[in-house]
Amino acid sequence: MHSVYRTASVEDVFRIVDYCSSYTIKNGGLFEVYPDPGANLFMVIVNSCSGLDPNHRFRPLGAFYCNYAGPGVITIEEEDPHFDGVESRDRHVNAIKQVIDILLKEGFPGVKISFKELPALKF
Repeated sequence: MHSVYRTASVEDVFRIVDYCSSYTIKNGGLFEVYPDPGANLFMVIVNSCSGLDPNHRFRPLGAFYCNYAGPGVITIEEEDPHFDGVESRDRHVNAIKQVIDILLKEGFPGVKISFKELPALKF
């Protein structure tokens, strides 16, 4: 079930999408960005990293969606209260929220954010 998590200016949403696009897994980051054909709607997958794996393998932690519910709206998939899901799902949703908050606050061109230091992103 999609829920609105934050609203921001359209410019801020494109800024964080650009930031995530600059820090994809290919570029040493934690993100995968999937735009729609018109490049107005985006799904951003946030991956967790292993502090135990010397090869730093990534696993999808969750995703957030930009502009799907409207311009400047960031949505996430909240746990359905009628679904008996995995116990860690709540922790994953909280981690995605934390990443979104950090991106909105600090995700500017030229800034390097070390998400790998966030305990919620380690497995």
